[in-house]
Amino acid sequence: MLYNTTLNEIETNINTGVEYEIALFAELIKGNANEHQQVIDAIAKRWDNAKVHNIIKQTDISKILYALKVQGLRLIDASFETQNDEVGPADIVMIVEGAGGQKKIGLSVKYSNTCTLNVTGRNFLSEAQIVTLKSQLPQYTDQYITEMTAEYDDVSNWFRMRKPSRTTDSYIDLIRDAVIQNWPHVKNKTTLLSALFHDDSPIEFWVVTYERSGYTLKTKPQTIDMSRANDVTVGKYQTSYVAFYLDGIMIGHMQVKFNNGFVEKCKKKVADIVWQGQRMSFGSPFSSWNFSVEK
Repeated sequence: MLYNTTLNEIETNINTGVEYEIALFAELIKGNANEHQQVIDAIAKRWDNAKVHNIIKQTDISKILYALKVQGLRLIDASFETQNDEVGPADIVMIVEGAGGQKKIGLSVKYSNTCTLNVTGRNFLSEAQIVTLKSQLPQYTDQYITEMTAEYDDVSNWFRMRKPSRTTDSYIDLIRDAVIQNWPHVKNKTTLLSALFHDDSPIEFWVVTYERSGYTLKTKPQTIDMSRANDVTVGKYQTSYVAFYLDGIMIGHMQVKFNNGFVEKCKKKVADIVWQGQRMSFGSPFSSWNFSVEK
């Protein structure tokens, strides 16, 4: 099934991992020769078309078809939904048919990760904590610039290059401490955890995770008993993660990170920092954290 925007999305979308979504979609609609050819033609216009075709070669949809068959279902059609938040975490929606008629099953497509949601840090911090952390950011930015200059010299060698940074780790640790401190006071944990685990998805969805060769299929994505949301605890995990535990078992982890690096290219009239002639803004440490379920 092609929407009016589908082919343009396939040609132009550059989101991370979208090439896997496109490849799987192309295979799922092979039964419709005309639409399949249109998708192949759109792929040919992509800058990474060779990579998409390599992924297509390793995509054997028989695993998905068999999983449907086990449930008494067969694939009728599929739609490309990577830009549609109304279908939950699904990047592709399969239209399937069985004894009970037709229904939709979403496919959430991933590449060697289990990230289920990009979430704002404001769900985990109080406004007072955010104000305090923001007030500390200029001081840490000065330290960051000193560190980067000493390690990598000219700003062109390190600006937004995701270079390892002790200063970044230290500031993220401040945020993690604040998240852990505030967790007992977070309201509506059931609503928040339902969103993190997509327990509130409007349609059933499966998870397709591409590996170096082929993919794995999970037809029952991991979730938890939401009646126990208030029993979930949090703690530090590795360098930049907050882990979520239930009965002492890790059920998920969230990466606390800056959206576009500790400092960003300045798009404002007045820069927050100017260093070696480069106009920069303070980074955004609360807007884009990644939550992942445990495998």
